Amino acid sequence: MKVLLIGAVAAVAFAGAASAQDHRRGPMAADTDGDSRLSQAEFVASALARFDANDANRDGLISTEEVQAAMQARRSEGRNRIFAALDSDSDGMISRAEFDARAEGRGERGEGFRRGGHHRRFGGRGVRGGFEADGVTRAEAETRATAIFDRMDANDDGFLSPEDREGRRWGRRGAASE
Repeated sequence: MKVLLIGAVAAVAFAGAASAQDHRRGPMAADTDGDSRLSQAEFVASALARFDANDANRDGLISTEEVQAAMQARRSEGRNRIFAALDSDSDGMISRAEFDARAEGRGERGEGFRRGGHHRRFGGRGVRGGFEADGVTRAEAETRATAIFDRMDANDDGFLSPEDREGRRWGRRGAASE
């Protein structure tokens, strides 16, 4: 079960790294030197920065409660962004006209939000329940980040680059393509 908590911590770390810079998303948001390649050091440093940000009591351990609080904060942030996007006149309310205009702009009917949107991207992989009571240490998070990087580095050159993305999804060394 500890693996599930480590996975949740990694998911929170990825999400935080992605939100840190608006113009870049996903793992490449951690490319601090801007060379369009992500070194293992950059990747792990980004994950550890998120670990530190989520370690609310600074004890070097992320507990179940800290992971859940971080994920709740991200959900709230996402809801606030959606609301702000719909509230085009910034009056703190979404009129039917604002709602319909947004839906029409996206090619959808204005009857309501689609269920199962992007907020489900982590799909329950260790995100809900089943965590170890003792949490995840910083060293375990570093080990996990290194393993994730190694899995993503398709050509094993020590960097994540656009070439690593061809024919594969980040984080999955596709069984179908190997």
